[in-house]
Amino acid sequence: MGGENGKPFLTNTQIVFLASMIAADFGSGLVIKNLLAPTHILDLIRIDMIVPIVLMLVTRRLLDRFGVLILYETVWGICSVFAMPAAFGLPGLLKLLPAVTQGIILDTLMSLFRRFHRLRFYISALLGGTLSFFAYFGIRLALGYPWNEVIRALFSVQLLTTALVWVAGAALALLVWKQIGSTPLARRLAVAEPA
Repeated sequence: MGGENGKPFLTNTQIVFLASMIAADFGSGLVIKNLLAPTHILDLIRIDMIVPIVLMLVTRRLLDRFGVLILYETVWGICSVFAMPAAFGLPGLLKLLPAVTQGIILDTLMSLFRRFHRLRFYISALLGGTLSFFAYFGIRLALGYPWNEVIRALFSVQLLTTALVWVAGAALALLVWKQIGSTPLARRLAVAEPA
């Protein structure tokens, strides 16, 4: 993938970092979802999303350029097609629709609010999480999933809990960023030049 001035979009160091974060996100999802599935708590509040939100926001902040989260979510979506049959409640390649949509939304918001260093975490998470939630439901409805009384009743509860989870994820991401933002590794990832 080419970037501006003929430089690559990401350096080798940044690619390894991005791949590591996607693997951590995917691996934590496999573990957390399977641990919480028997409780059915994920039907009401997606607490399994807190770790992925933190990983996405920290990754985007470290590799602060548009397209990072689109790539992140696309790779995550491709992995979910093969290894996570229940992801998004959609079959096969259809999982890519909400994943890429979420990547586009979050990347756009993180870029739009770049000047607001701390606030961009919360704005991107709250607005991005809400828009992603509506996009996900829109995709499911377009594919013919039912809109019955139970779904309508749970919709507002899920919308509220989604917003709370995304804000919690943003708060944790900001805490992580405060701890690692000035480290040599963070500086190296932010200004890494191609070899």
